Amino acid sequence: MSSPVLVLHGLFSRPSLMQPWTKVLDDAGFVCHVPALPGRDPSDDATLTRTGIAEMVDAALAAYDAIGEPAVVVGHSLGGLLAQKVAAARQPLAAVLLASVPPGVLWPQLRALPRFVPSMPAVAAGRPFLPSADVMRALPLRGLCAAEQDRLIPEFVRDSGRVFRQMMVGAPIVRVPAAAVTCPVLCVSAGRDRSVAPWMSRRIAARYGAQHQIHPGLPHWIVAESALPQVAPPVLAWLRAVPALR
Repeated sequence: MSSPVLVLHGLFSRPSLMQPWTKVLDDAGFVCHVPALPGRDPSDDATLTRTGIAEMVDAALAAYDAIGEPAVVVGHSLGGLLAQKVAAARQPLAAVLLASVPPGVLWPQLRALPRFVPSMPAVAAGRPFLPSADVMRALPLRGLCAAEQDRLIPEFVRDSGRVFRQMMVGAPIVRVPAAAVTCPVLCVSAGRDRSVAPWMSRRIAARYGAQHQIHPGLPHWIVAESALPQVAPPVLAWLRAVPALR
């Protein structure tokens, strides 16, 4: 395979945190393009303050168009929502949604709410913020070994409270018309996800008539290097079966 792939990172993330996946895709013969979303790499509070999901969609579309040919789109978390936006606005070869944020209200899980309370003032005001290390361990990284958590936590960056607020209220910009997504879609979800509830992942898959690969023991950070042996092979097998990629 030599098809291009646009890899879109998620909240509190940046391109370097997607390296485990870009290596897997590169090794499989794909050509990866991994843009940094606005204000994340380098971290810039001024940019984050004025950035909402609309600006992130624009950045994702610009990165896709810069490839210059039809590509696969792979997105994790918020990057999964952006991948849906790209799929609706362009005609990618395929879309892979890894623990994707839904194209609607991101309903918080009751068990996660106490951990999220300290971040609420920043979200309400639209200010950049970064949850504490304890919150990251308890929510997106939950279940990963302590050593891997220790490696990941210093790599996270501040993100936009405005973006988070738009997801939580289901602002119009997060909506994606299902009929506009005509490419093959693969939805990959984590059974121990405390950021995107499993029922949301099931609805995303049903929305696009997508194949749904579920990994019951994994957390929201399904892109962790330790998760690759479990998550990557079925994704690659699915990609190899996409007619446009044969």
